[in-house]
Amino acid sequence: MKSDINKAEKKKQLGRPHKAIDEKILANLSQIGCTQEEIGSIVGISARTLQRRFADLLEVNKNKGKASLRKRMYEKAMKGNDKLLIWLSKQYLNMSDRIHNTNTTEPLPLIIEAKAEEVKDLNGKEKG
Repeated sequence: MKSDINKAEKKKQLGRPHKAIDEKILANLSQIGCTQEEIGSIVGISARTLQRRFADLLEVNKNKGKASLRKRMYEKAMKGNDKLLIWLSKQYLNMSDRIHNTNTTEPLPLIIEAKAEEVKDLNGKEKG
């Protein structure tokens, strides 16, 4: 039983102690769309450590930020912002501007206009 306690104590002592991170700051930065590299730089830990320790918190708040942005965009579009309404309809309703292309598959006729005096034979002499 004593060996179990020693193993547990050794596991706790391995590696550096965790740096105290304010999760509210992480949540706010994630909501406004900061990357993990940016957040890590601000709070003083690597992006990898941030991902390992706070992946769920970051993901939840990133999605909250996206939903908030969509809500505001939708509200502005419904109040009459035509440009935003068009953009949203293209994004979510698969609408697009109609572009009319005329493709011709027939080749254009080759028209060569030349006078008889201008035509030379293969030796470079004028025919005529």
